[in-house]
Amino acid sequence: MNYLAHFYLARNDDGLIVGNLLADFVKGNKYLELPEDIQRGVILHRSIDEYTDNHKEVEKTKERLRSKYRKYSPVISDVFYDYFLGINWSKYSDISLKDFTKEIYDTLFKYQHSFPMQAQLTVGYMSKNDWLYHYSTYFGIEMALKGLSRRARFETNMFEAIQDLKDTEDLIQAEFTPFFEDLMNHVEKEIKNL
Repeated sequence: MNYLAHFYLARNDDGLIVGNLLADFVKGNKYLELPEDIQRGVILHRSIDEYTDNHKEVEKTKERLRSKYRKYSPVISDVFYDYFLGINWSKYSDISLKDFTKEIYDTLFKYQHSFPMQAQLTVGYMSKNDWLYHYSTYFGIEMALKGLSRRARFETNMFEAIQDLKDTEDLIQAEFTPFFEDLMNHVEKEIKNL
């Protein structure tokens, strides 16, 4: 899953929110140097990623993308799944997506001074361009895919995947919905054990 889903699944817990962000910037056991509440967020992030990578519905989405995007198909499917969370937001939350994203940015800014520089930069770009809210739009997904494509080491053509989303939206929605229900149940159990 991508940022929007990770933050949503963090359940308004500051440590889980911050840890879900920092998990992308802290490799191996380096997370053990973080405060305990944030360590829990890193552990949760990794659990979400592992569960997602091995789910049968997610595999269907990745398989459809694999012939064109090869090893980047999991990255693209993660971005697509944030889109489906965004467009179906009212099914999962009582507060608006706009209010939720503002709360997330406020939380991240509260802790930003202790982040590694790359994480600080990411939070700055994320909030300035309101990535989280715009994941619910084709424009936002296209911008995310272009950004990922620029940062990739090899030619990926990920930016072209916006058309794949448009062409197969109903199929991916049908894969996302049962997967996300399963993921929410998984996270609920994981949080109890953290």
